[in-house]
Amino acid sequence: MAITSQLRPSTAYGDLWLQDWEQAGLLKASAVKPVFATIEQRLILRRLGVLSERDLGNLRQVIGRILA
Repeated sequence: MAITSQLRPSTAYGDLWLQDWEQAGLLKASAVKPVFATIEQRLILRRLGVLSERDLGNLRQVIGRILA
């Protein structure tokens, strides 16, 4: 899923504002966008950060609502 630091005043369906974005290693307040994509493992150069347990749990809930 895409992560962006371009936050809108109101969220769209499926948007998730990260609560622990600094802990995740992001430079700015960020949101996860409801856009699913796959990427080949060989194209991943490095890991930029890791979501906190709280944000990961919230993301799982959002994904569940999107796919329901």
